[in-house]
Amino acid sequence: MMANIAKNKEKSFGFKSTLPFLSILFLIIIMVLPYNIPLIGDIMPFLTLIGVYYWSVFKPKLVPVSVVFVLGLIQDILLGSPFGLMSLLLVVVQQFIFIQGRQFLERDFLFNWFVFVMIVIGFGALSWGITSLYFRVFLDFIGVIGQILLTIAFYPLITWVLGLIKKTIG
Repeated sequence: MMANIAKNKEKSFGFKSTLPFLSILFLIIIMVLPYNIPLIGDIMPFLTLIGVYYWSVFKPKLVPVSVVFVLGLIQDILLGSPFGLMSLLLVVVQQFIFIQGRQFLERDFLFNWFVFVMIVIGFGALSWGITSLYFRVFLDFIGVIGQILLTIAFYPLITWVLGLIKKTIG
């Protein structure tokens, strides 16, 4: 019996348990890379939000609040956004998911995508509003709408990749 407990503890602190953190960190890196794509070069989807949403629904114990908070700070530093903004918004999203609990897991992909659409609309509006207040200027709202739409469009692809990672975790 003690051997089983030791194996379970070993599994929970192994490399595989860091994959959610590393995958979200990778999504942040993708967000900060410069792209020379006409019309959407400056608009990047909220990839971090997709990662936090996915892992908070399917493997919540592997993305504690402290990890989400640190990832948000890393994103703020790399993107030059108001310090703590992404941490705040990502933790709020995560807590919403935790409050809802297993209800998300019992639904199909389309339901989760619909809930995510509602979350990303609020997330985009709040990030635009708080950033506009912070810099004391109304930022371009069309850019945020583009970010929201791109995030919704990228959701199936990113969650498919994260699903492959989740299979390796078990």
